[in-house]
Amino acid sequence: MASTAEPEAPANAVAAAQVDPSIYGKSGSIDKHVEGVKKQYDTAEKIEFYAQVMGDGTDNIHFGKWDGIDLDQPGAYGKASEQMTDYMFNLATGLVQDGAKNNNNDDANSSSFQYADLGSGTGAAALRLTEMHSFIHKATCLNLCEEQNVLARKRAANIGLEGRIKVVTGTYEDCPFDDNSFDVAFSQDAFVHAFSKSKTFLEALRITKPGGAFIFCDLMCGSGEGVSEEELQTFAATNMVNDWLSPEENVAACKEVGWSDVTFVDLTSDIRLSFLLMLKKVETIIDSGNPDNIDEKLLMSYKTNLANRVTQVDRGVFKWGVVHAKKPAV
Repeated sequence: MASTAEPEAPANAVAAAQVDPSIYGKSGSIDKHVEGVKKQYDTAEKIEFYAQVMGDGTDNIHFGKWDGIDLDQPGAYGKASEQMTDYMFNLATGLVQDGAKNNNNDDANSSSFQYADLGSGTGAAALRLTEMHSFIHKATCLNLCEEQNVLARKRAANIGLEGRIKVVTGTYEDCPFDDNSFDVAFSQDAFVHAFSKSKTFLEALRITKPGGAFIFCDLMCGSGEGVSEEELQTFAATNMVNDWLSPEENVAACKEVGWSDVTFVDLTSDIRLSFLLMLKKVETIIDSGNPDNIDEKLLMSYKTNLANRVTQVDRGVFKWGVVHAKKPAV
């Protein structure tokens, strides 16, 4: 039975960690923005940190969906991350029209089903889904950070999936793919870094086949009373947010570029648990003497920021959830 006891939330928000303004921040320059995103993720120190704090025994470093998961079990965070990946993919494939995909019992050689993971990180979602679902003929990972992509290619080769997983370095705001290439456009916790959400949603529409589906999850702007501009600027400075939209604005932007049946599923309670479990993991690493020698400044910075995140969720600064949509059939 899943534990109902949550880790204790911080009583008050604490001061935001300092960041380097020459790297982070809302600059108005897409080139500077892209470089800031790379700095946030594509270093050995950051890759190791996310693996320890979010991977939790798996390769999946995304936020989790916590239904039915015992918070006290070993590897709970990793299980929740994988559960979120599965939830999103099952929802997306259920939206795809019958003619756009083969039966799930078909093997990869006879199936034509292809999907794109936009902002794929270390490729963990594609690795998991392609290994689980034989009907996936090809999963194409598009990701900005080359160090992460090297890791994704290596992991795919290690489990014999290099023929079914393709990893491409690039940006989802200018996808290097032909029109109408994929049955599903999928993105897990990546579009928060989009320089332009509308451009991103339009590119996803372009590369998706008529009758195909689009799904993404991400942090979105909340509407809590008393939320200050300073808080939003601090989040932007530490997370490379340029185009900060509410759930309603994301839905409207998707509709505007041509997606139909656009729906938002609110999972904000799950992101709160994810932040709490991440904070608990960071505190455990610090209290145990940091046995894996993760960068100390990074640990302390994230301890500060994660404590803030929990109280900010409670105050309505953030929303988190899934947006899904369909591309009209011709």
